[in-house]
Amino acid sequence: MPRCLTPARVSLLLLVRIYQLGHTSSKSSLNILDFIARHVTLAPDHDLDTINERNALSSPDIGFLAERLSKWTSKYPGRHMYDVFLHTIWELTGLDSLTSLVGSIHIAGTYLEDEGDGVPTTKIITPASPLGQFVRRCQLEFTRLQFADSQALWDAIDAFRAPTYADWAIKNPDTAAERQEMQSHNSVPVAVDRSAKMSDALTSFSAGAVDVDTLLNFSVHQLQKMGTRVPPEVKSKLETWIGDQVESGTKSLHHFMNFFEHWRSGQYTMALESLHRYFDYSLTAKNPGDNLRVYYQYALLHLSVLHADFECWEESVDAMNESIATARENQDTSCLNYALSWLMYLRHAHPNKSSSSFNNISGIVGSGSGEHDEVAFLKQKARDGKHWMLLSSTLLEEAKLEMCTAGSTYRSQEHILQAQHLNNQHDLRTLSPAATMFHGASLDRLGQAHLARYNYELTQTIHLAYCPLNDRVRAVCRLALTQAQSGAYIKASDMLNGLAPSLRGVLKLDQRLKVFTMILQLKRQLHRDNIKAATYYMDQLRPARSSADPEFAFELDQLEIQLLIQQGLFEKALSKVSTHINTLKSRGTDIAQRLHFLLLKAKIFAAGGQAPKGFSIALRATSTAERLLLVPVLLEGLTILSRILIDLSEFEMAQNIIEAALPHALESNDNTLNAKMFVAIGEACVGYAGHHCEAGSVEQTRYMRRAQDLIERGRVAYQKVEDLNGMLDCLLMKEKIAIWDGDETTAGNAEEMYLQLLADKGKEDV
Repeated sequence: MPRCLTPARVSLLLLVRIYQLGHTSSKSSLNILDFIARHVTLAPDHDLDTINERNALSSPDIGFLAERLSKWTSKYPGRHMYDVFLHTIWELTGLDSLTSLVGSIHIAGTYLEDEGDGVPTTKIITPASPLGQFVRRCQLEFTRLQFADSQALWDAIDAFRAPTYADWAIKNPDTAAERQEMQSHNSVPVAVDRSAKMSDALTSFSAGAVDVDTLLNFSVHQLQKMGTRVPPEVKSKLETWIGDQVESGTKSLHHFMNFFEHWRSGQYTMALESLHRYFDYSLTAKNPGDNLRVYYQYALLHLSVLHADFECWEESVDAMNESIATARENQDTSCLNYALSWLMYLRHAHPNKSSSSFNNISGIVGSGSGEHDEVAFLKQKARDGKHWMLLSSTLLEEAKLEMCTAGSTYRSQEHILQAQHLNNQHDLRTLSPAATMFHGASLDRLGQAHLARYNYELTQTIHLAYCPLNDRVRAVCRLALTQAQSGAYIKASDMLNGLAPSLRGVLKLDQRLKVFTMILQLKRQLHRDNIKAATYYMDQLRPARSSADPEFAFELDQLEIQLLIQQGLFEKALSKVSTHINTLKSRGTDIAQRLHFLLLKAKIFAAGGQAPKGFSIALRATSTAERLLLVPVLLEGLTILSRILIDLSEFEMAQNIIEAALPHALESNDNTLNAKMFVAIGEACVGYAGHHCEAGSVEQTRYMRRAQDLIERGRVAYQKVEDLNGMLDCLLMKEKIAIWDGDETTAGNAEEMYLQLLADKGKEDV
């Protein structure tokens, strides 16, 4: 396999020659130069469009060139650039003409002295320009080719242009007749000769080592940065090309690509083997005089990340500790800082693991240092070394630390905005989606659900081209959750199903998507009070809890407790809540999750007829949420407090609390929360009318009719989320109020709807 020269690149040389001789029109000159430059320069930032275009040019089919060149006119009337290109490529009659072509493309400084008057007869190509560098590279490689390789290159060029013979013969009949007369003396007919060459072009090589390296690097970038899989057609093409390679560097990249392929597909053993082979070939490709231990820490770094992805936490920490020790020994600050950042991430992601495994962080930063000191240390090291990617990720870790450990939400947003500014300033495109989603999560905690949803949607629009697949899955899951909260279950399911084809066999992300789909189904069945179906989904999800994402595990724990409450197993639900609260008291856990479980505990007491016991718990959790600006937790806590106050006959106080919180709840687009608040205000109005108003007074009638309207609004909100028990309770209360008011029509309609819902539920149970 040649390094650079292929039939496609010889075609580019022909285009350079055509441009140099001035055969292009003034309008098409820029198009020709742009086309050549896109194929002779490095692909910027692993641009997918450029890679696809280069793959199309490297294919044995010349149709891609024909399609592009047919759009541009030449300086000759009635002829396109494709006609000029055909005329030029069919002027090549053998190796001698190919040698003349390569030598005839002059660059500035090599031919001016040969001109009699010093005026160039062709357009100047400077040596430092992309065209000049490309021409010199091709000339150098052609000079170094052995005769057999030169003959093979010519055969490939002849086969590459063979499909265009008919088009060329129509435009140049005289020259075509001469060529046919020349070939008539051969024993093989012309048609058979062209057919054989076409079949040879399909089976012979059509790409050089440069194409293989470019496609390999792009594939590794897609695997490493974006988290995707290599398409089957690209993988088969690479395997065909790499089979002709003997360089250790290309072989090592191939094994590196296989490492990520096996990793994404969930093949742990094969990933380990490919990783070992990658570094074996990498060391073989290096200079024997180099210190080979320098590359050892990077092998350990990848090994640690692989272990962590397959949930081998102890092995991951051990490999990372060894990588840190090796990096310190070799004074590799870049690897050391990244390893420390990863180790800190592992500790935050899994705070229930033994803290003794993370002693390397405190050993470097200083004994007795806190998490904020460790983050400050990493930030300073990243700034000193100008490691902007590490600095951006460290700022996000600091924001997470502030957000989850009773810090300031506003300060957390400040760190997120700093990370976003850093991403824009230094063009860290693959980190922008993570920062955007983190910003959305912080806005969600502040009760700005519409702004949070807008940030999640940015990953599917603005950041889509550079968004890692893992971040896309998280963003779509959060968008689907917001749709499910508003009752749009079908739309949420369509969003998840639409993402599934893009995963392309990435096992862990595919499992995460399926787990989240089942979580939404479980929430829907709980709303429908379909205990049998909800129990089935819960049994399916229980094995995934240990390996699920921490956010998903929290959702599963909440839904399991909700299922126990609906089954009437209050003691078992209370025991599970207490266990989760004790677990979340450890270092590094999210305080919002702990507050959610405290509110669930208060809710269990209220549902079990012991509202006074839950009052202090709900009040403490609500006041903490108010202090930390956790608006969703605050609204949920106020709703539970109002329910407890209604049970304690404090109707006016409950009404005042909910009326103050209702505008914020309406912004959240959570119809379940809105329905609870509407019904709570309605019940408070009924209680106030019965205890504080005179019987038969206008004030009592006004409160009762207001309660009826509020309960109806609550029923509509419950209907949107398909909450059967909520709708039944609302219809029952509405019927009683209508009977009290003497409205038999409304009471009859409510009773009819009530019976219809019960009948529908009976059909579903059957």
